[in-house]
Amino acid sequence: MRLIRLFLFVFCAAIMSTGCKKDLQDTAKLKAAANSPLFAKWELRIERGGLQPDRNFAAGNGNIVQFNADSTYAFYVADAITKQGTFHIATQTYAQGSEKYYLIYYDGSANGEVIDVQNDMLTLGTSIADGPSYVYAKK
Repeated sequence: MRLIRLFLFVFCAAIMSTGCKKDLQDTAKLKAAANSPLFAKWELRIERGGLQPDRNFAAGNGNIVQFNADSTYAFYVADAITKQGTFHIATQTYAQGSEKYYLIYYDGSANGEVIDVQNDMLTLGTSIADGPSYVYAKK
């Protein structure tokens, strides 16, 4: 009987210890780590949204966004800053599933937008519910 209790205790403890870990690696991917793939200059390549077809932009178009390790950003058009400030990134899990999304919040705003970095491509926003999204290539 003691052996069964001991087994059950070890089994329950193992399940609880694996289920209670915080998922810190997800947010560390884009957050303020010196080697974050986000910290770079990015040039706009594609604008998506609504019922409109994709709008493509050629290299050298001058629509740039830059994210820095000190949590500052700047948007440029033709080498002129159009918007700048600070940002932070958080994760969000939507009710429809367990998939986590990264959201970027500019200048303390309570409204974030989806952000994704893959293969030297940055996507800001989402086309879900006809929202705009912008795809940038690393410069």
